Amino acid sequence: MRLKSIGIVGVGHMGSAIVRGVLRKKVFNPSDIWIYDVDFKKAERLARELKVKWAKHPKEIAVRTDLILLAVKPQNLPETAISLKAHFRKDPSVITILAGVSMGTVKKHFSQKASVVRAMPNLGATVGESFTALTGDRALLPVARRIFESCGEVLILPESRFHAITALSGSGPAYYFFLMELAMIEAKRWGLSEEQAILLAKQTAKGAALLATHSPHKPSELRGEVTSKGGTTEAALKVLIKKRFPQIFSQAIMAAVKQGEKLGKAVS
Repeated sequence: MRLKSIGIVGVGHMGSAIVRGVLRKKVFNPSDIWIYDVDFKKAERLARELKVKWAKHPKEIAVRTDLILLAVKPQNLPETAISLKAHFRKDPSVITILAGVSMGTVKKHFSQKASVVRAMPNLGATVGESFTALTGDRALLPVARRIFESCGEVLILPESRFHAITALSGSGPAYYFFLMELAMIEAKRWGLSEEQAILLAKQTAKGAALLATHSPHKPSELRGEVTSKGGTTEAALKVLIKKRFPQIFSQAIMAAVKQGEKLGKAVS
């Protein structure tokens, strides 16, 4: 499937990150990218900054582009679909990043003959380091893969895995930010300034991420390498395990999975 133009509906954090990614990797030319957002001023500012096209109404996206990328809130799918589908010249090609919303639900709101790919990227896309899971129409998948590889790493997975992917990766950056936040609190408790605590938390996280990225070893093996018997790391980890941190994390992921299911049912 060869698509010459793309319309991105919703240019919040993820939508705008995807626009920047495809421009950076030259997946589409600026003149072939149209963006729309209910916040007209935000969309206009981004269009002027990146020299892409700005649609003042969803109709322009439907009429002028070959591919629609939905980056709106899940609960806004019905009204978004209504504003688009009356203006399609043919059965649409749609990529959706809506958390919890199945491909079947997207087809229900657009067309049963629509080509649909479901994607779940994360906020790492803003720095070209997203993890994105993809599933969907085989003809459309290569195009979707090119788009999201411009934002980071991509895996093709069954749709049955998507609630878990959303919970673990889509929401995942927040968990790491929370751990950094806790590290900052402890650093300040032990006398570091706000600025020093921020540097400690960010650089420690960055170093650990780079080590894990460039090492052939699993995270569990890397943890073992820095956990000396009778040392400080072992003492801290023993407390986390004793206090059931792994079980608490598992419960948190289950809560996120259930919320994703709830979001999907709300717009089915």
